[in-house]
Amino acid sequence: MPTREEAKHGRRKRILRAARDLVRETGKTGFSMRALAERADVSLVTPYNLLGSKQAIMYALLDEDIQEYAKRLARSRKDPLDLFFEAVTLGRRFFAKEPEYYRAVLFAVYNDGGREYRSMFQGPRRALWRSLVEGAAGEGYLSTEVDADAFARNLALIYFAAILEWVSGEITLEEMDIRAQYGFALTLLAVVTSDYRERLHTHALKMQRKLRKFSNRASVSG
Repeated sequence: MPTREEAKHGRRKRILRAARDLVRETGKTGFSMRALAERADVSLVTPYNLLGSKQAIMYALLDEDIQEYAKRLARSRKDPLDLFFEAVTLGRRFFAKEPEYYRAVLFAVYNDGGREYRSMFQGPRRALWRSLVEGAAGEGYLSTEVDADAFARNLALIYFAAILEWVSGEITLEEMDIRAQYGFALTLLAVVTSDYRERLHTHALKMQRKLRKFSNRASVSG
């Protein structure tokens, strides 16, 4: 017989699997908590007790994906500086596999303006960016004076702002990737050590040239 904690974990997994399936099937997060409970074969109060609100369930779905995302990023052979940009591109690849699913989940997350929205910059999401900052500083790519937590939050804000533009349908996934990389490059230039400044400056200019192409396309279509 499973222990109480094992049973609770099993119910939580069923709820998240049911939520993921409902979003995939409809492309929306507008399902009721009753429909979710029925799909997961749990009582109506169980999703609230184990996960909380609808937005909290969406966060939990993203957290599941972040675990896989972090594993793939850890297998990258990029050096600590290029790893910042690899992280952005890897995110684009994740979204490209199921764009409608991710748009729906992320829209539900961003559409909430309270405490749960602010938690987007906490927990495993910010921890991932902090680990990249600490790794780069530890190996001499970034100044040791950089505040890893403050800098990680800034990177997260840049990245999620680009994601929101894509979620809103304002830009493509390709442009989302380039805009986030451009923002990262400009921000990293403030703290990169002298040995890597030219390389980072070159990357920033490369992203800037790519962004001009998007601006030119918009001018032509307008």
